[in-house]
Amino acid sequence: MEGLHVALSRVREADIFIGISISKTELSHLLYANDVMILADWDLENANCIIRILRCFYMASGLRINLQKIKLIGVGVPYNQVIEMTDMIGCNLAVPLFIHLGILIGQNMPQITAWDPLLDWFRSRLLGWKAKNLSIGGRITFVKSVLGSLRNYLMSMFVTPLSVISSLEALRAIFFPGVQT
Repeated sequence: MEGLHVALSRVREADIFIGISISKTELSHLLYANDVMILADWDLENANCIIRILRCFYMASGLRINLQKIKLIGVGVPYNQVIEMTDMIGCNLAVPLFIHLGILIGQNMPQITAWDPLLDWFRSRLLGWKAKNLSIGGRITFVKSVLGSLRNYLMSMFVTPLSVISSLEALRAIFFPGVQT
């Protein structure tokens, strides 16, 4: 993955590949373990550059890119242009709402209904366990780890509506009353 990062950084620095501008920063890619998100201006040359970089990455590393797992999304781009680009690359079209690294992308997070999948996940995690099968220490550890991971991961990226926080606390109280997170 380091080699892919270097290749993408070098073509961006050489102005061969154009990322997206956020504030005063140009962002071209995000890497996390073996997940890659490439962000670019919608341009045929950018698409061809990405294809060449991925081909070189495969030849250098021996790691084959599964084009069927690649999802293309065009923000503010006509649908027919997105279809043409997916046909050219040989990848799939991403639906406007998709999950990346456990986060629902494309959702309007200030809306309370956008948090329903999180509440369902949380409910299934906490209420799926039988409290009587865990010791008090085990219940405390479990509740804190579940709530802690949510607070540190998802809730640090979005402003969470107070009603969602109240719902999460109510679920926690059902599982184990008296635990402060």
